[in-house]
Formats: sequence, C-alpha cells, structure tokens
Amino acid sequence: MTEQLTQEIKNQFEVLASRLSPENLSCDGELSRSETNRRYSQCKREWRTLERRIGRTVNEDEVWEWERSK
Repeated sequence: MTEQLTQEIKNQFEVLASRLSPENLSCDGELSRSETNRRYSQCKREWRTLERRIGRTVNEDEVWEWERSK
C-alpha cells in the first residue's frame, strides 16, 4: 500500500536533496572519499525508502521545483 505525497514527505525529499549536494556530502571537502561515499549511499537508501512509500520515483529536479513553488 502506498502513501500520498504529502507536504511532510516532500520536505523529507528536500532535506535529502540538500544533503546530496557535493559540498554537504563532503563537508566542503573535509571528509575522505570513503566517508563521502558512505554518506551518499545512506542518502540514496533513504531516498529509495521514500519512493517506495509513495509508489513512484522522484528526481532531484522535481524536488527543487517543489521548493521553488512554495
């Protein structure tokens, strides 16, 4: 059973999209490549979990469009 795409879920996607930015993933280049990769993998797992909850894929462009339309 899938959930509706609520504002709360949209907000969770927005947080993940922000966490996926290169400067956030690497803490402005302070983290090692392996730690950056670990953080990326964790974000993508969380992203896929949200997609499964709503029953469809979501891309980052869509997420940023939600942000712009607020």
